[in-house]
Amino acid sequence: MPCFSNRQPKMQQSMLRRSRALGTMPSTGFVKRGVAFRTTPTRVVVMRSENNSKMVREYREDDDKIVVPEESSSQAPGAPQGALYADEVPPAMAKPKDNMSKEMKARLRKEYVGLGGAENALLGRRRWAVAAASLMEEVREEAVAEVSTSGSLFQATTSTQATSSTSTSSSSSVNPTAKLVSSKWALDENELLASTAEHRFWTLGTMGLMAAGFTQALQHMESGSDAGIIVAAFVVAYILADLGTGIYHWGVDNYGDGTTPVFGRQIAAFQGHHQKPWTITQRQFCNNVHQVFKPAAFPSACVLAVSHWMPLWAQAFLPSFLFLVCMSQQFHAWSHMKKSELPGYIIALQDAHILISRKAHGAHHKPNFDGNYCIVSGLWNPVLDNSGFFRWLEEVIAAGTGVEPRCWYPPQEGWEETVAPDSSM
Repeated sequence: MPCFSNRQPKMQQSMLRRSRALGTMPSTGFVKRGVAFRTTPTRVVVMRSENNSKMVREYREDDDKIVVPEESSSQAPGAPQGALYADEVPPAMAKPKDNMSKEMKARLRKEYVGLGGAENALLGRRRWAVAAASLMEEVREEAVAEVSTSGSLFQATTSTQATSSTSTSSSSSVNPTAKLVSSKWALDENELLASTAEHRFWTLGTMGLMAAGFTQALQHMESGSDAGIIVAAFVVAYILADLGTGIYHWGVDNYGDGTTPVFGRQIAAFQGHHQKPWTITQRQFCNNVHQVFKPAAFPSACVLAVSHWMPLWAQAFLPSFLFLVCMSQQFHAWSHMKKSELPGYIIALQDAHILISRKAHGAHHKPNFDGNYCIVSGLWNPVLDNSGFFRWLEEVIAAGTGVEPRCWYPPQEGWEETVAPDSSM
């Protein structure tokens, strides 16, 4: 059977297109000397307007031209119906599959490596670093999702409260500069309040390291002057621990959020504590303090490891300072409890202003939460608040970074401190 060659004379191709346009011959063949021959069907890609009412572009494979049909032209014979996108092109025009053999791929890979390319190894020595980075990213994403969920729930609650307050008082209005103080990771009905074996391990284990470090100082005490040095070191540690907890408390209260590396969970917990301060009183001891004793385990172990070579005052000061800073979380919990819930010696220490009292710390729980941050004894609170130390520090940070503290703005309207369930606290 004669074959149709793509190298037709131009006149013959012109006559073929004219015959097809006039409809005098089928689109799948041509006539030569009165004999009809079958050819490969002409492929046509048609682009229509959005409402599929007008053909705006046409591409014909036989002449490799893209044409813009006239208004009166209709769809060319053989064109796919409604072909508008590339994935609607007939399969015969699609990109052929990869038919390269495995042997050829192996040969090309060998040549690639021989020219200096890298092997497709399974991470090699970097696998632990990549795995750790992947784990940290997963934890960060979970934190973001948890914070977003709790934040949206809190916004819904405050919106409801704001709506109800507006209905009772038409004069109320929202401060345009108010910032939302969300209660992330606050206590919920399913949260664990009892101490677990893990909580006890970190709390009691770290206490043991601190006690062993302080014991080194006692073992090196040889005279009355040495005893005076140890007592003085403990007193200085007590004073500086109150200052340190105040600065740390100010930082987590005013900067960062639940997604902040390392400190994110504590930042979110402190923000939730402002709305639900009673939650801290319902936790058992190790459950409450393990989150601060756990990160203190490593420095406590380091102090113990080198304590033999440290001077006497450092042997007494460092373990005492770490212990008091960690115990400040429990001092904080006691400052939220009623006297009827506390043992007598704790009440006596609070009344003597040796430990932070309910009244002294209660001054902090007043919006905008801009003072009384120290939670060991509260000794530094008047000094820091009256001197304007924190306001000066906030101005320095805002000028240098553009980040403003939360305490510069009141909570969003409708925010209020909640009361413990079934309690008049």
